[in-house]
Amino acid sequence: MYALNRAQIIGHLTEDPQIRQTPSGQTVGDLNIVTKQSFTNVSGQVQQGTSFHSVVVWRGLADISSRFLKKGSQVFISGRIQTDEWEDQQSGQKRYKTRVVADEMILLDPRNPNPPVSAESKVAGGLNQAEIVGNLTKDPELRQTPNGDSVCSFGVATNYSWKNREGQDQDKTEFHNVVAWGDLATSLAESAKKGRKVYISGRLQTRSWETPEGTKRYATEIIAEKALALGVPDSEIGSPIASTEVRVSEPQIKSDPIVSAPTEVPAVNYESEVKPEDLPF
Repeated sequence: MYALNRAQIIGHLTEDPQIRQTPSGQTVGDLNIVTKQSFTNVSGQVQQGTSFHSVVVWRGLADISSRFLKKGSQVFISGRIQTDEWEDQQSGQKRYKTRVVADEMILLDPRNPNPPVSAESKVAGGLNQAEIVGNLTKDPELRQTPNGDSVCSFGVATNYSWKNREGQDQDKTEFHNVVAWGDLATSLAESAKKGRKVYISGRLQTRSWETPEGTKRYATEIIAEKALALGVPDSEIGSPIASTEVRVSEPQIKSDPIVSAPTEVPAVNYESEVKPEDLPF
């Protein structure tokens, strides 16, 4: 195993599951899930964040979803992050959508209602966690926001292998866009270069914007909270190397719900000044 691509979320369905059959007769379902969690921003302040996730469930998990889930149901999902790509028939432009493909699902709704928990409680909220181990597709680019915060963005490639119905080995490379803030951004820019294997832990965030034509577009990123530089470069064989580990989160950025139509990623102009070439998908 050469890479890690894992996402775990606990949240509530924003609508009833959308279940359908593929041409080959397999059952597949789409779940839209909202998570709410607390995080510490680059200034050390605790903030409340809301994130929206698109989840795909197959076969048995899709059947369970159709039978037991509905709008408002609470679930635990564990799976991998996948970005689908295709060409729009009308415009000829590429379209993209990032989703979590579920490997495990736990239904969390109790048979007997529990007493409510205060939103300020230490045990309130949901889970939004992503972990990847892969190789950087380019050097992290360090920038400063107008208010002086450090931020960098970079791509990480992970590999996924499986066997098809005929027993043949299949491989696919997923490209993840990662954004880091504060001291973590500075450390990554100094020590992590293109091709370096890294471990990234953080949360998924989808942001949106409008094109000049008035069409809404979406991009999903991993907001890094922890990073480790892995492996020993050839030039450093025989000498010790320390992994970089820093924890920090970025200032709160508004996320909108994911819609069904995937989209391309044009130039982005917000605090982190992410450019389209920073987005590998």
